[in-house]
Amino acid sequence: MDIRRRAAGKIELKQMVVSVLSQTNFVVTSQRNKWFLSSVIFFGLGCAGYFLLPARIGLGQIGLSVILLCCAFWMSRRIAVLAFVFQLLASLAFGALTSAVHTELGPDDIPTKTLYATEVTGTIIGLEPRNGRIRATVRPSEIEGIPKDHLNWNVRLSFLGDSVLAIGDQVRASARLFPLRPPSVPGDPDFSRNLYFSDIGASGFVFGRQFETFKDGKVNNNNALISEVESARQYISAAISDAMSGPETGIAKALIIGERGEVTSQIADNLRKSGLAHLLAISGLHMGLLCGTVFFLIRFGLAAIPAIALRYPIKKWAAMGAMLAGLVYLGLSGATIPTQRAFVMLLVVWLALLLDRRAISLRLVGVAAIVVLVLRPDAVLGASFQLSFAAVGALVAFYDGPGRHWLDRQGMLSWYQRAGLYLAGLLLTSLIVTAVTAPIIGYHFGRISMLGIFANLVAIPVMAFWVMPWIVITLALIPFGLSGLSLAAMKPGLTILLETADLVAAQDWGLWYVSGLDMLAVALASLALAWIIIWRDKAMILPVMPVILAAIVFQVMHDEPEVLISGDRESWAVYDPDAEILHVSRGLRGFQKDIWMSRFGIRPEQAKSRVKACETDPCYLSLTSDGIPSRIILASNIANPFYACRNADIVVNQQTDLPTICQEAGVRLVVDDDVLWWQGGAAIKLPATAVKQPTIKTVCEDSGNWPWIIIGGSAGR
Repeated sequence: MDIRRRAAGKIELKQMVVSVLSQTNFVVTSQRNKWFLSSVIFFGLGCAGYFLLPARIGLGQIGLSVILLCCAFWMSRRIAVLAFVFQLLASLAFGALTSAVHTELGPDDIPTKTLYATEVTGTIIGLEPRNGRIRATVRPSEIEGIPKDHLNWNVRLSFLGDSVLAIGDQVRASARLFPLRPPSVPGDPDFSRNLYFSDIGASGFVFGRQFETFKDGKVNNNNALISEVESARQYISAAISDAMSGPETGIAKALIIGERGEVTSQIADNLRKSGLAHLLAISGLHMGLLCGTVFFLIRFGLAAIPAIALRYPIKKWAAMGAMLAGLVYLGLSGATIPTQRAFVMLLVVWLALLLDRRAISLRLVGVAAIVVLVLRPDAVLGASFQLSFAAVGALVAFYDGPGRHWLDRQGMLSWYQRAGLYLAGLLLTSLIVTAVTAPIIGYHFGRISMLGIFANLVAIPVMAFWVMPWIVITLALIPFGLSGLSLAAMKPGLTILLETADLVAAQDWGLWYVSGLDMLAVALASLALAWIIIWRDKAMILPVMPVILAAIVFQVMHDEPEVLISGDRESWAVYDPDAEILHVSRGLRGFQKDIWMSRFGIRPEQAKSRVKACETDPCYLSLTSDGIPSRIILASNIANPFYACRNADIVVNQQTDLPTICQEAGVRLVVDDDVLWWQGGAAIKLPATAVKQPTIKTVCEDSGNWPWIIIGGSAGR
């Protein structure tokens, strides 16, 4: 009897597996239009996966894998499921190839050591006010101490805030230059990668007013377009400063030319807390509203002239005008990643209108993603790209599917019903965006604003119906010097945005601080969500169940290290999980302190009670992790290493080496100048049991061997 039951169970299991495979094959075969979108996901995974490798792979190897996978796809094209799998793998390899090509084309011979006093001569190609100073991007023609044939990269220099500089000027300055800086500790943001792919090989500051500028028309002619665009941005910035005053000035510059240097830290923090930070980053909202306003005004104006409206395709003319307006706005706003993505998407929309095709679809989002990643594959690892495409993809999927009947019914409703439907749509849109982007925001910024749902109910209508139309009018009037009136009219709308942000940010209960999110867990969860959004079929949800389970496992297994030691050999932090206190080195403040506080879920207002600076050097700490006590000594220079090594389990000596007596004295872990110099910053996880040793991970291990990772006076290869 038992044998029959087992045999029947095996038959049922076999039938179930066959049924699932059959359904999957049917869905894959019948919905080939979704193959492209799935391939876009794997293309992005390939771009990201390449940068997560320990070192670069040769172009020949990746290129060969792309060719072989494309051949496999062609040979298996009659078997839908197999062809689909090979297409995804080919897309994955092609994404890695794109990243590899950009890495190979990156700047060579970038500095690996600090130039404490040097003279930089070059052309200013970018200007941006930042924290009371002016940050200039300079294309160097000569740097004292560096051969001229090694200058195939740009320099970012910080000048005094009242320095008189202009795009296209030649500048000769006495400065201190620093090489690209790797993350301070494993898990910290890697800003050096973004600088490397922006062709910036070094950064530094000018000594006071020790610089001079002069004109050189010959140099300017080589960069005429860039110079003209940057000059226009500076002219608009000056016009805004002349017509406006107060905090609204910085917001206006951020919205019109993408210049956020005059937005105070308090305002920026309030916008982040209230969920309105997306207003400062020119993206799909801004580009869509501006181009939509131009489209409406042109079409409305032409429709008012019967002789034109009845004879010519005014809708297509309006689309062409909106395309041109979007291109101008792209240049004026600085062409950031969100702006590029938004412009590509709107360009496809306008082209679809010109060709009488359907404009809004997930395919449009996929095309925009591919274009952005082909231009900047490293963008896939940034919060800007991830948030933009997560939000837009989810909204397009909803309004192209379940929410479409809302849009289709609007013509049959009265005006007050349409107004109610609009408000309901805003609320639902905010809910969708908040739910989809919450894990990404939590991972990158350590906090999620739940009240942003309601703040956007005020902010979005104000942006759509007041601020953005006046921005269009301002850009139209500014060449004639008449922008003062439009900027004055725009100011009340900006004031409403700031007051909304202040009010919502004051409600601390609506701001959730999160910590300890695992990168792989967030990435896998986002991958599974994107897959489900694309397919929306039970048969295709089953393949991502292992991905969801893996995300859960990675998050459960994630352990945040308690000890962080910066690679600059000047700062450290130790988190006591029992007391929930973050002990930091004396003098640690500013940006680095904020990053480390967010890693452990500490609110800024809790800094006085939960962050304690050690006033002694060496600093002695005793803390318990999982019931296991650990004695830790941290110092910049230990005068008596023999005493320290006999009385501590972990010894950190940042600026000098420790003698071998420490290992002989039974110290569990020693981190000294030798480790920090050659391996970069370190993160230490305390042992879970008495028999285990503390585990250490360094920046060199975590970030890999890449050209922008400069540790120990040498760059990776």
